[in-house]
Amino acid sequence: MLWSKTKKRFKGTWEDRLDGIFDPNVNYTGKSVLDVGCNMGVVAYEISKLKPSSIHGIDILRPHIQTAKMIFLGSSVESRFDCLNLGSQKLRRVLRPQYDIVMLLAVYHHMQDSMGRDKARSVLVDIVRRVQTIVARVPPGKDREMIDLLSSEGFFVKSEHESPLGSHIIVLGRS
Repeated sequence: MLWSKTKKRFKGTWEDRLDGIFDPNVNYTGKSVLDVGCNMGVVAYEISKLKPSSIHGIDILRPHIQTAKMIFLGSSVESRFDCLNLGSQKLRRVLRPQYDIVMLLAVYHHMQDSMGRDKARSVLVDIVRRVQTIVARVPPGKDREMIDLLSSEGFFVKSEHESPLGSHIIVLGRS
């Protein structure tokens, strides 16, 4: 049997990816959660153990969405996973008018790379205007840019956490 070599799409372990996500300033219980760039739904599944009312995941890769759907067959939490490019016109039709929490875990800089700074900002603003709490993971050196953008939309930093790999988890709430 041939083994294929796949390119690693993230750095670190799942523990690194989960580090800081369960910040005491975020109560997931009974809340609707939007996970932008949900990957294979593993982080969303861990959040589902805290009994949110619903989880909606979006990712650009169909195999990731299919995996997330399979993982959530074992969860009692209402879930929906959509394969969608965030630059698509369909995004507004797919999103609910309101969520309690949005997860932006190492996704905004990818949005900027793929769709350009202005379009990425416009899409992000449309998303965050639907939420009360933001949990964002940003690469080293990008936290100030993210905080400034979200501050202009009425959010303030509730807490910050630096992961072992140097990225930051920033929890923001609406003013």
